[in-house]
Amino acid sequence: MNASLRRHPVLRWAAPGAALALVLAGSQVAAHWPAEASTNLPPRTAAQLLTDLQRAQPVALSGTVTATMSLGLPQLPEGMAGGDPTSPVGLLSGTHTAKVWYDGKVSSRIAVLGDSAETDLITGPHGVWLWKSADKSVLHLAAPSGKAMTHQKAPATGASLPAQLSSPDGVSKWILQMLDPTTKVSTTSNDRVAGRAAYELVLTPKTSATKIGSVRIAIDAEHHLPLRAEVFARGASKAAINVGFTSLSFGTPPASRFDFTPPPGAKITTPNMNDHKAPARAMHPKVAAPRVVGSAWSSVLVGQVPMKSTANTKDDSLQGMLRLLPKVSGRWGSGHLLDTALFSAVLTDDGHFAVGAVQPTTLYAALG
Repeated sequence: MNASLRRHPVLRWAAPGAALALVLAGSQVAAHWPAEASTNLPPRTAAQLLTDLQRAQPVALSGTVTATMSLGLPQLPEGMAGGDPTSPVGLLSGTHTAKVWYDGKVSSRIAVLGDSAETDLITGPHGVWLWKSADKSVLHLAAPSGKAMTHQKAPATGASLPAQLSSPDGVSKWILQMLDPTTKVSTTSNDRVAGRAAYELVLTPKTSATKIGSVRIAIDAEHHLPLRAEVFARGASKAAINVGFTSLSFGTPPASRFDFTPPPGAKITTPNMNDHKAPARAMHPKVAAPRVVGSAWSSVLVGQVPMKSTANTKDDSLQGMLRLLPKVSGRWGSGHLLDTALFSAVLTDDGHFAVGAVQPTTLYAALG
């Protein structure tokens, strides 16, 4: 079943926690593509590649991102995703494709195309549009007080930071120092991704307390943006998660790509963005903030699932998937376990969860 993956065209990668975040978000998924011929590039160290990432500037582009997640999930009944290619269930398995456009400044568009549904995320100077054809819904977030949205530069903080953090080169070396206790950072042979010459940065956990064996990031040699990311399970030779561009061109897309008019009959929701607390109250009922147990690659996120609002009680997709998962119990209580090649997650019967790139026993200890 073909679906699509939401993906921002410009990314930053610097810490091992990024790998787990990609898994949990369902946004780092892709299959191996046929290998392209390697290319000869001047040698770059891991520190230099991190410096390249720090110095990278936004660049206008158009492209296609293809992805597949192979986590060893149980076979899901057809249609469980409810026709929505961006549903959590839909993104946890299968092959996905997304079209992306970015003007290098403010406007971007991500078109998530499924067999029978489409989801578009359009951002611009006057707000954000989210269109889902599965339920003909439109969410419009207007710029607060009618002001145009712009990318703002972070204030200059060099004077208040240690000397090593006041330059891109210093920041990259500082990152390597932070990674060193838990992660081996290295490079591999050069590669070509979507026809682009690329370097490859490899992050390898030093601990055996994680399911992740390594993370490989292909970085464009010219523009220094990540072109592909692969996450390998421990001992595996094939990536369980692999996402990247299959086609890519640089240049400003036509302005019409960022125009959007709600189709006739669409249900439009427009939260009041001037009341900054209102959207948060509507989307996140009062629950305790999640907490992190452990550190680095073996960390576990523990929290509570918000109670469903009376206006949105239907969640057949997740409930159907939950019924397929094995029942588990312990001193922490009881619930259902999702155990994949790269991460495991427990949802307890009383509405709590624990998730991490670790074995289930680590989750149970965190819940306790």
